[in-house]
Amino acid sequence: MRRDFTAVSCAWIMTDRALLRYASVSLTVFVTVQLLWWLFPVFFETWQLRLDDQLTLTAYRWQGPGPTSPDIVHVDLDNGSISSLPLSLNDPRLYGEVIRILNGAGVRAILVDMIFPSCSSRESCAYLAAQVKQAGTVHFPVILNTRDSRPADHAPVRLPERTFWPLPGAASLALSSGPVVMANFQALNEAAAGLGHINCNPDHDGVYRRVPLLLRTADGPVASIALRTLATFLRVPPGQIRVTGDNTIILGNTSFPDGRNRDVAIPIKKDGSHRINFSGPWHDSFSHYSFATILDLGATREGMLQLTDELEDTLVILSDISTGGRDFGPIPLASYFPLSGLYSNLINSALEESYLNEPGPVPNLIVMITLLLALVTAASLVKGFRLCLAGALLLAGLIGLWLILFLEYRILLDIIKPAIFFSLTLPALMLLQFLQIQQEKAKLTHYFAPSVMRKLLREPEILNVVEKKKLTVLFSDIAGFTAWSSTRSADEIHHTLNSYFEEMAEIVFAFEGTIDKYMGDGLMVFFGDPVPYADHAQRAVDAARAMQKRTRRLREEWRRKGGMDIVIRIGIHTGEVVVGNMGSRSRLDYTVIGSNVNLAQRLESNCPLGGILISEQVCEQLENRDGIRPAGTIQAKGFDEPVTVYAIIQEEERQ
Repeated sequence: MRRDFTAVSCAWIMTDRALLRYASVSLTVFVTVQLLWWLFPVFFETWQLRLDDQLTLTAYRWQGPGPTSPDIVHVDLDNGSISSLPLSLNDPRLYGEVIRILNGAGVRAILVDMIFPSCSSRESCAYLAAQVKQAGTVHFPVILNTRDSRPADHAPVRLPERTFWPLPGAASLALSSGPVVMANFQALNEAAAGLGHINCNPDHDGVYRRVPLLLRTADGPVASIALRTLATFLRVPPGQIRVTGDNTIILGNTSFPDGRNRDVAIPIKKDGSHRINFSGPWHDSFSHYSFATILDLGATREGMLQLTDELEDTLVILSDISTGGRDFGPIPLASYFPLSGLYSNLINSALEESYLNEPGPVPNLIVMITLLLALVTAASLVKGFRLCLAGALLLAGLIGLWLILFLEYRILLDIIKPAIFFSLTLPALMLLQFLQIQQEKAKLTHYFAPSVMRKLLREPEILNVVEKKKLTVLFSDIAGFTAWSSTRSADEIHHTLNSYFEEMAEIVFAFEGTIDKYMGDGLMVFFGDPVPYADHAQRAVDAARAMQKRTRRLREEWRRKGGMDIVIRIGIHTGEVVVGNMGSRSRLDYTVIGSNVNLAQRLESNCPLGGILISEQVCEQLENRDGIRPAGTIQAKGFDEPVTVYAIIQEEERQ
């Protein structure tokens, strides 16, 4: 026995042509999804971002806060501080006093997330500027107009030259650009250790996830205040900062408070933005002090010692988080979040080397192509429910990969596009398989009995076997059909043959025979395959008797209508044949071949009109030989020895 892997005729057995159809359908869906993504990027990207947010929230719930640097501290102007403050919120001396205390405590860098564009009191402004200059580590924000392309109706704000970083490699970035439209009063700008922009726009759905680390002005690039403060904290001058060809900002030869020295690499997009890896919600990540606490502890020697012990060599972020503050917005972990937390989380990622990794288009395309190949392979191997199950396993594997990559490595794999591709491709493949099966089922109903066909659909591998088997072959034909058809119209010939074959097929299928082929007015049938039966010879004889009986009834009906005076003859032989799918790659037939098939046809051609002639081998297989009489021998064409034959006595002969 051997398996023929290139010859199949059932839809449940894969052919190269079927594989090509599966691949074509999958590729069509693939291209369609890519096209939709290109046409409606905002729509799909928003889905992906929201799903990423759920992933971030899940990671926080399962794993708790991410790595959090103890070197980052928030000092908050909160609601609890306002009532106990010694100075008005609008008095610059309040902020100068806080900066004085933090500087005295040995804070290494200070980021002030507040703008002081003007002063109502020169004395207060001078005090703030003096404390800032004395500290030498304080950074203030500026705001650029990167959205409005119209010329400004006032002169741009002039900033100190050190505000602009001539970074090597920055020219290759597609940075947003615009003039500085808001900054602090001039003395404060001059006193600050550095200035950085606080421009930050939410994504399309209003959620803050990214911070632009660099923006461009006519005078040069301006760093984000977070990046500017980080450089001071790590003791990195602008000359040691560069942008690499793979869109990474390198802070070279840094100096950490604990004595470590290493380069810090911050990944950015082509537009200079960085996607933030949030450690946790506001009160479940970094240390927080209120303005009131700083002022109270700073008023005493013991308090200053405590602050020094806790804040020395830290990076402090001053911000207004009171109800009157305006810098709030949603992030993936919270719907209401002080935006100064964007800077602390960005700086934390750099210090802890804990970034969100966005693979980019190529790895995501590889995932899509892998999914396409997996679906096509699955469709070529399994069908129906098993394909659905295989698809479910593929989807579960994709989701598992998505979860593992994020939970273990913080890799944000795009899953919306593969999920859409999967949800469209799997039903398309299942529909294609269904249509193929229905097509093949319709074809098979002409050759196999319904009971046999049900078994074939359960065990399709049966049809993929080519082997030698002992079967019983039956041939029949209509006597005088050629002469009769020469005087009849095509429609009458067609109707007569179809009516006859329909009656004969019903009988063959009743005895679970397989119709091999229709040959003009002849019929070739075999019994015992593809579903094996030990009594295949008896089934063939019983079918032949029923066929002759049905033909006699047809003859009476057709005579009354002026139709054909139909008479058939039947030959049956049992012997070893080769059975299986045979033919070319473009056309296959499940058939039997061999000398024993030829002998069955010789028996039919030597059979008397209206009779049934069987070979000795058939007779030996029958348990009940009543109604069988010897009919001598025949000299069959192609056979050297005479063939012993027997005739089946039919009902009219017995009467």
